Amino acid sequence: MDAPVQNKELFGKILRSVIGIISRRTSDAYANVIIGDAIISLRNKYVFLNHVKILGASSKEIFDIVEINDEINNVDVKEIGKASKDFIQLIIKVMGKSAGYYFIREIREDLPYDYENKIQKMGLDLDYLQLEFVKNVKQKPNDKVPNSEAVKHIFTILFEILDADFGRDFAFKNLHDSILRLTTSHDSLSYVKINDARSIQNVDIVTVSNEIDLLDSSKVGSAVQQAIQEINNCLDDKDGFNFVEKLKNKINPDYSLKLRDMGLDLSVIKLKQELLVKQVLNVLVDILSDSSTPSYAVMLVNSTLKNFEVKFDFFKNIKIDGVKFSQGIEAIDISSDVDSVSPSELGRGLQRFIEQISMNLGETAGKYFFDKFKKRMGHAYLLRMEEIGVNLHMIELRRNLLS
Repeated sequence: MDAPVQNKELFGKILRSVIGIISRRTSDAYANVIIGDAIISLRNKYVFLNHVKILGASSKEIFDIVEINDEINNVDVKEIGKASKDFIQLIIKVMGKSAGYYFIREIREDLPYDYENKIQKMGLDLDYLQLEFVKNVKQKPNDKVPNSEAVKHIFTILFEILDADFGRDFAFKNLHDSILRLTTSHDSLSYVKINDARSIQNVDIVTVSNEIDLLDSSKVGSAVQQAIQEINNCLDDKDGFNFVEKLKNKINPDYSLKLRDMGLDLSVIKLKQELLVKQVLNVLVDILSDSSTPSYAVMLVNSTLKNFEVKFDFFKNIKIDGVKFSQGIEAIDISSDVDSVSPSELGRGLQRFIEQISMNLGETAGKYFFDKFKKRMGHAYLLRMEEIGVNLHMIELRRNLLS
């Protein structure tokens, strides 16, 4: 388990990152003025910012510019997250829209590699801020972007990445074969064609029929997500190839919100099993709390985990802290050893576990359980569950037969 990071360190990393980025674009003095003014303007809303000072530019070392009192460690981490979000949005407003999109990306790249997950847990989602910025400034409204245009964009990028790293033969064969296989389970991909640009000159690499625009965007997004997952899986054994990061960086901002609305979530392509299990447990407690109390929901999930320990050994190292459950997924204690469990074994365990939880519900609560579960899990997580063998449709059928 990752060691907890104190508020002082988290907020300090964000401030120092922003100061460094602005300094590189302008000057140390300008960065100090902007950051200092932003902190002062937010103090009425966030009293704890009185514990934060931005010093003068007399020192060249960034670490000497930020001074934070230890008292900030007593503040609710979610409040730190809200303040951080407001702070970054205020800085973007001051800097102007021309710098906003890349400014947020630079913050992410400047933070230590493990800090993005830590700041997400306190409620600061840099991906969301980046997309929110795009939504406010892009010329083409998100709801006007047709499915065909977004799908063509993403598959063209996929081809270009594979072509650049492994050659045109590899790119064509993998994309073409993947779409052909997945068409049996995703009808929407029948409207997508990868053209053999190896032998035909001056032809679009990807052709997408406009008929796909008549389909539900979420179903199209689910198909695209699955195709990307398949390609990523086939590249797992190729050392040093950071496929997902390259894909994220090449997506045009104009299409980012559309793809997200379609259910495309690149952050879970390489999702660890530990995070998948946490998401399942978090959603289950959330749903159970709808018809009971959070404490009872946590107790029921924990007791069910206990019941399955003998059959599925990895459940022994999983527990939800009822006292801390207001912190959401942070209250779920799970050993990273679950990542070493075979996907098929984990799938069997989760299948039985979810089925047992659903059987414990009464008729009224159970009636809407599966709809709630699918909606709150999200398309991308559901696809990962399917990959390891969790069949929610089968669970639902069994429950209906036995209830």
